[in-house]
Amino acid sequence: MIKVKWDLEEAVVLYDLYFKSGATLSVDTEKLNELSAIMKNRAAVKGGQIDEKYRNVTGLTMQIGCIHYVVTDGKEGLSNVSKIFYEAYDLYKKEPMKFNQMIEEFYCKYKR
Repeated sequence: MIKVKWDLEEAVVLYDLYFKSGATLSVDTEKLNELSAIMKNRAAVKGGQIDEKYRNVTGLTMQIGCIHYVVTDGKEGLSNVSKIFYEAYDLYKKEPMKFNQMIEEFYCKYKR
């Protein structure tokens, strides 16, 4: 299994999906599948090594749990949060225009 650290762009896009899904742990599987495919395409475009587990729905769901933990101030969700998810939430709160620009660029560049 290839372990690839999450980067800010990926974290921001996952936050976007989380918020658009009503800021709950139940994110539509179809939407997760779609995002997973785009993230895999992004990795391919960037020349990264991926396997069948790379940014799969199970992994994305787990990270949504981490995001939920950050957003609820540790009241709910998964506590094993990567620092990058705190940074992404910080960006969301302090620089919403930059946050939204990252989302737009991500989909423009990597969505087929």
